[in-house]
Amino acid sequence: MLNEAPSIPCSVCVIIPMFNAAGSIRQTLDSLNDQTRRPDHVIVIDDGSSDEGPKIVERYLAAFPLTLLRQANEGPASARNNGMFTAKETFIAFLDADDQWHPQKLEKQLALYDELTRKGHKVGLIDCYQMSEFPDGSQQLEDRCKTGNHFEDFIHENVINGTSGVVVVREVVTALGGFDQTLRYAEDRLLWTRIAEHWEIHTVPQILIRRGVNGGNITSQPQKYYPHKLKFIDIYLAHYGARLSKQQRIHFVLANHADFLGTFSRRGDHAQVIQVFQRMLEHSWQTLFFFKGKPTLRFLYALTKTLRKAS
Repeated sequence: MLNEAPSIPCSVCVIIPMFNAAGSIRQTLDSLNDQTRRPDHVIVIDDGSSDEGPKIVERYLAAFPLTLLRQANEGPASARNNGMFTAKETFIAFLDADDQWHPQKLEKQLALYDELTRKGHKVGLIDCYQMSEFPDGSQQLEDRCKTGNHFEDFIHENVINGTSGVVVVREVVTALGGFDQTLRYAEDRLLWTRIAEHWEIHTVPQILIRRGVNGGNITSQPQKYYPHKLKFIDIYLAHYGARLSKQQRIHFVLANHADFLGTFSRRGDHAQVIQVFQRMLEHSWQTLFFFKGKPTLRFLYALTKTLRKAS
């Protein structure tokens, strides 16, 4: 059955992991009420919140069936899996508790899925463009456009524009076991790669997501998430390392470390920059020239600052 495309119309369940999101969950649910094609079911998974978020969900007047599940704080992978394996609908759409959808988001994605499957495409995932909005008012557009087979692309980077833009066939993700719950960072990239290994990935080339960037992301808490990135590297290579060339493995490891080295550098955390660079250099001498030498320049700057402070 996994090789057979569901026929439209189909049912959609929206999965929302929530942790202390009292300030945003109402707006997130409002964006679902405003959909031109409303979801058939919405499941909010309270991941051990200590604020009023669960009460807001319980009192919310939804134009769709709304279920609140509760669990101890186990991270977004566990929360999404909890909702995903509870759902019975044909499609799963993910939405974070501080993000909002454009009113036509579901309508446009399901229409693209219908068009592609009628043409014989084996589609496992559809996303869309995303606009991230930061507390200082700045914005960042995520507009990677996918049109089919993209497994190789995930070796270099996560080419999904944002988890809140993803619609997947439920039987595809449940057959893969969902998200790796041992990870609290990059678990999405691992699952998207596993989907891309067997199914096509496509994009609606329009901004249909507004992502609210808050204090819980990598930019503000890199020390919290870096150990999970190290674990992700090991798990990813355990899955796919044998399929990569030596050079691809080197690039994969260095690129993943470099993400955090850059974040630590921008925050002025010089000790962490030095530590990450040394870890990269232990893996390969190519670190010296990687990304046109930017990690090396950041390391030298951090080293100079550290030595001056010590003297």
